[in-house]
This record gives sequence, C-alpha cells and structure tokens, in this order.
Amino acid sequence: MRCIQIGSGHLYYSKHAGGNKILLAFHGFGQDNEIFSDWIEVLDKEYTVYAFDLFHHGKSIRDNKKLTKNEWTHYIQTFITQENIQEFSLVGFSLGGRFAISTALAYPKHTKELILIAPDGIFLSLWFRLATNPVFKWVFRYFMFHPNRLDRLVTFNDKYGLVSPYLGDFVRKEMNTIESRKRVYLSWNHFKSLGYSKKQLSMLFNRHAFGRRIILGSKDHIIHPTQILPLIEKMGDFSVDILPMKHHQLIKTEVAKLIANK
Repeated sequence: MRCIQIGSGHLYYSKHAGGNKILLAFHGFGQDNEIFSDWIEVLDKEYTVYAFDLFHHGKSIRDNKKLTKNEWTHYIQTFITQENIQEFSLVGFSLGGRFAISTALAYPKHTKELILIAPDGIFLSLWFRLATNPVFKWVFRYFMFHPNRLDRLVTFNDKYGLVSPYLGDFVRKEMNTIESRKRVYLSWNHFKSLGYSKKQLSMLFNRHAFGRRIILGSKDHIIHPTQILPLIEKMGDFSVDILPMKHHQLIKTEVAKLIANK
C-alpha cells in the first residue's frame, strides 16, 4: 500500500502494474481497495490499476469534517505528481462514483474516460437525502447511535412496508456495529460536499470531451436504471450497459471484462 499524507489525513492506495493505460478505481460503501483484486488479472494487459481506500474505509483516515472539492483535488494532485501520471481513466462503483466524478471534473484534461457503475453522485436515494438534510440528519444521527431504536424502526418497516424492504437488508448488513453505523453517518455527510447539482453535471459533462460510460444492473434495487437513465440523458453522450445483476454483483469480474473488451 502507498499513502498520500496531507495534514492529519492519510489516503491509501494500491498499485497493480500492468498495461500502459492508467485506471484509478474507487470502491463502494463498506468496501476497500481489495474489492478490485479479482479485476487485476482481467485488466492488467491493458491497464495499470491504482485502487484507493476511500476515507473512513480500509486504511484511509482523516478528521471528522466535510471533505471539500478543493481538499480532494489537493490529494489527487499530490497523487498525480507522486506517481508521475499524465493521463488516466476512472472507475467508480456506488459511493466511489462520487469520487470518480469529482476527480474527472477537477482534471478534465487528464481524464480519458469516466466509467460509472451504479454510481452515487448523480441519483441520490431518499435515505441519502434524509441523512444529509440539515433538518433530518440529526434524527438520522440519533438512530445511528441508538441501535435498539434503529432495530425497532427496521422491524416496524418490515411489518408495514413503509419504504423499500431492502432498507432492512442494508441495515442488518452494513450497520450491525457501532463502527459501521458511524461509517455510514460520516461517509454520507462528509462526502456530500463532493457532489454537484444535476444542472452543474449537465453543463460540465457537456463542456468536456472525455469519454463517459455508465454500467447499471437491471436487478439493482438501490440505483435502478429507471431512476438514473432519465438523468444522464441530459448530461451528454454516455455509453450505457445494463447487466442482469443486483447492486452488490456489479463489482464482479464480468464487469471488468466488459471494461477490458470495450
């Protein structure tokens, strides 16, 4: 693992030497850089892959405050200088899509292609909007740090089906410890500032010439194609692939093969 240190922040990443093209890879929530390990054999003839640990994931750490676009740009500029990189492609899965988009728009002349996989940063789920809303985020925080109340809320939802039943699955899988609940709260609130409005994305994507591709799952109940396709239609020329997969399956090697065989 390699590290970029800026102040008290440490951004860790791994380098997998391979082909002449450079690919920067950003994982999803609750994962780390190792989620891309199975991709390396598929991509190494064409790409050298740099896979990052997002903050609050893996080894990467920083102060508990919002991550601004300027701060993130500082990390990426340090990385580019440190690794002597002139041009790169980007892939972002789920939460990592927010980082991939921010990097591409900060460095459009360096970016050859932006590949988004069921990305956060374009379509914002109801739960993300509630968790980061100035009014409701304190309610969200209360449930994060009172697990008994959270369990009751999930059980109530299971019984009456007020919102998606997949909420319960997410809570039980990703929020079963105090560390994981804290990671949800910090990630959603601290990374919100990396985002752009739909109007801004449309204007900036249409302004820049780098390639754009989006890969979605027809069985994805978190970011379904019907939710995001109408949005990207207004954001310039995206190549679209829809696979018969659920959200968590979109990080499988079949997706890496799709990228390698474009």
